[in-house]
Amino acid sequence: MAGVTGPIRTGVTLAGGRYRIEEQVGQGGMAAVHKAYDTVLNRTVAVKSMLAALAHDEQCRARFRREAQAVAGLSHPCVVAVHDTGEERFEDGRTAPYLVMEFVRGETLSALLARSSAAGGGLPLDRALELAAEVLSALTASHTAGIVHRDIKPSNVIVTEAGAVKVMDFGIARALDVSGPERTALTATGMVPGTPHYMSPEQFEGRRPVDGRSDLYAVGVVLFQLISGERPFDGDSFISLGYLHVTMAAPTLASVGVPVPAGVEALVARALEKNPDDRFQDAHEMRARIEYLREHVHGAVTITDAARSAPRPPAAMAFQRPIPAPPPPPLPPPATAHAHVPGPGRPPGHDVRAVPDPARAHADNQVRAGRLRRAYALLVPALMLQAFPGSLSVIPLICCGLGVWLSARGGSSPVGQRRSVSLAVFQATAFIPLLGHVLLGLVSAVQLFKVVP
Repeated sequence: MAGVTGPIRTGVTLAGGRYRIEEQVGQGGMAAVHKAYDTVLNRTVAVKSMLAALAHDEQCRARFRREAQAVAGLSHPCVVAVHDTGEERFEDGRTAPYLVMEFVRGETLSALLARSSAAGGGLPLDRALELAAEVLSALTASHTAGIVHRDIKPSNVIVTEAGAVKVMDFGIARALDVSGPERTALTATGMVPGTPHYMSPEQFEGRRPVDGRSDLYAVGVVLFQLISGERPFDGDSFISLGYLHVTMAAPTLASVGVPVPAGVEALVARALEKNPDDRFQDAHEMRARIEYLREHVHGAVTITDAARSAPRPPAAMAFQRPIPAPPPPPLPPPATAHAHVPGPGRPPGHDVRAVPDPARAHADNQVRAGRLRRAYALLVPALMLQAFPGSLSVIPLICCGLGVWLSARGGSSPVGQRRSVSLAVFQATAFIPLLGHVLLGLVSAVQLFKVVP
């Protein structure tokens, strides 16, 4: 393997004989991973070394060192620990950077998904939610330390033999407070900052700052894939995938033939919002919502065999909207209602507040803002029509009546409604068109009364 992975290969020792390389267990686009034995502490470890073709590139070496710096300060059961780092110099003059990491016995989510897809779909819903929650636990620790992973994907998540989750490969992680030349040094031309299928819209655009909410978008993509067995967007090039992630609304799970409770559908939809402000604002919040769903929402822990075995349309392809699917079974009531949902350990009839549906709230915001805009617009013709003869005052009176109705309907929202900032401003000034139409309506009524005694 020397021609592929460089001088670090089976039988080689590192750090003055401390680490003995035993066998290669994996290889990615930048590095190879070997199983090794730590002769000082008598334990099995994993040694990650840079590929020979990249070892001479200073940017790649900086990225490699950055991974060690990023993870060295993290101590969390869901993060693969880094024990040591160094650069080994060999007799032929070559230098090989390496990381010594915790050796995890298990398989990646990619392998788990491959087996699940071969069996006919995604994972059981409760297991998918559990795995996503554990990834979010690791990201909570990472983001608290000021580190954005930026490459969350199934192949970077290991499920141990005991069923636990380990997040690895912080190779393109970036500290939140990095600025200046160092901030862009690792994203130069030819080095894609992430994996296209799982990148957030702001990663593709390159204009907005990338923060922890970008990782939450990637978790949304992974969760969609864990539940359905398919990625929400698929394409044959970086450009086509970027177009889909930036411009196209994400398909629903129901549209790919996987009916789930409304709360789960809303969770995935919110994680896949284009605007970071519309997503969960931190990993802890998203994980708390998942745990709530697992505990309280009826049906969130299972998907029936019939639903899982039903034929499903293909995932959305490049420049193509998702294929409509038959309507799913009845879902729980909207967020503003109280659903009588029997949850684990709760008697039938126990009130559990339904999980808010961001898509429904967004649509409601648009409708109410549209009513207020029309109410304002009607003020102009209602005022101009006051110049008409008194016998035609019925026309401005009708306009004013419609304006009052639009102002009243658009100026209020249901209790608990998640309003956008623009709608909140509109509703705060709703009294202006309401009062204007009332006054103009009174003038029109007086003029009409004079003509028709």
